[in-house]
Amino acid sequence: MTRARAISISLTTAGVGVLAAVVRVLLRPSAALPRWDLLGCLALTVVGLVGALVCLRGGPFPQAGEAETHKYWWPDRNGAWISAGLCASILPVGLLFYAALSSSPEATRITEAGGDIRAVSVQKVLSSEYVRKKNTHHYTVMARVSVPFDAGTRPVEAEFNSDSRVEHGDKVWALFSPSSAGLGVLVESDREVLEEKMGGPAQWGIQVFVLSMAVFCLLVGILFGGFTKVSRGLRGALTSGRCRSLPVTVGGVDVALYRNPPKEDTPRQVKPRLKLEAYEGQRLEVLLDPVVDPLPLSQEVTGRQAQLYWRAFRPDERPGTRHASAMVVLDGQRCVRGRLGAVGGADLPEGVPVPVSDDLPEGDGLRAIRTLPAWDPKFHTPGLWTLLVGVFALGIVAFGVGRLVALILCAVAFLAPAVARGWVKSRRNRYLQGFLPASDPEISR
Repeated sequence: MTRARAISISLTTAGVGVLAAVVRVLLRPSAALPRWDLLGCLALTVVGLVGALVCLRGGPFPQAGEAETHKYWWPDRNGAWISAGLCASILPVGLLFYAALSSSPEATRITEAGGDIRAVSVQKVLSSEYVRKKNTHHYTVMARVSVPFDAGTRPVEAEFNSDSRVEHGDKVWALFSPSSAGLGVLVESDREVLEEKMGGPAQWGIQVFVLSMAVFCLLVGILFGGFTKVSRGLRGALTSGRCRSLPVTVGGVDVALYRNPPKEDTPRQVKPRLKLEAYEGQRLEVLLDPVVDPLPLSQEVTGRQAQLYWRAFRPDERPGTRHASAMVVLDGQRCVRGRLGAVGGADLPEGVPVPVSDDLPEGDGLRAIRTLPAWDPKFHTPGLWTLLVGVFALGIVAFGVGRLVALILCAVAFLAPAVARGWVKSRRNRYLQGFLPASDPEISR
């Protein structure tokens, strides 16, 4: 078993544990705490994350200084699926918090004593308050209902919510044990709420929300990174006739500080930069995604002849835009995507118009140069430890704590993936800063 497969299996195991916890909450949200089933699911997630950490102890993988090719532009694809995962993190956190709040010891005792749900009549409405929130509204009702215990029918006062006004003689639902009046009565206007408290599945509205959120996150991953081949990176420019081409020589790869125009007060970002020279002598630059490692890329492209493609600006774009979407193709097979600009803020060359087409002249078989390692302990270890902290926080919630503590722990768990992502980006940014010259480098604008 290779380390790559071991890391993949470990992270898959962690994901399966989270997914299992989500399914368990949907099947039985109101079970009594502690939730040993959820703790078991989260333990599986911990095993997966620890396994990935153990694999990373062996160092970068694959080894640093190497490069491979991929049929997708991997920075966009990775970024899209990471964004989708960050959006989806609300599901396990929100559902475990919901499970902690839904747990009803009273409903558990009634159910264990042979409790049942029956329709009961409202004898008198003691109070009714209309509550309107941003997108919802309901009535908070205090009413006296008639409950048929085995020892005889008894009036019971109960508070519940209702979507409509409740009046004398209306039917509501009560959960009680006919033979044990001392265990109390739970009253609701919706039978589904009581069925959930008895150990039934989550209400249909919650199930629809979870399914909709899962589909939304899946679409985010597919639409913004998904399965689009790297050769289609300039499809919009190609089909509109605004793609230009120019033969260039790759002078090297370095790192530059980049400030996003036209806002000159924005923080400068550290980005790898592909230095190009056109045959007319004009110096160009292609700013790359920060996940691209400049060292292995430099070994692959420096001194090579290449064909540069970019999206020509419309007249209304030129005043505020200095970098254009671009692709550098080497050997007619391998490519790198980024943002093209002229060194010193000059205008881009005119270039040669590329015929209108769905693909570049090299065809549909272009492959992106992917720098390695894909996994590096100095980048990813802090992030995995942060995810472990989030999982442990959810474990404490599943074990059973007060509402306020559960809210704080769920907030920690919800922020953990974003903090982990921030750790990775911060470490990578620090790594790129090591390539900057000691003097203040030229600022790309």
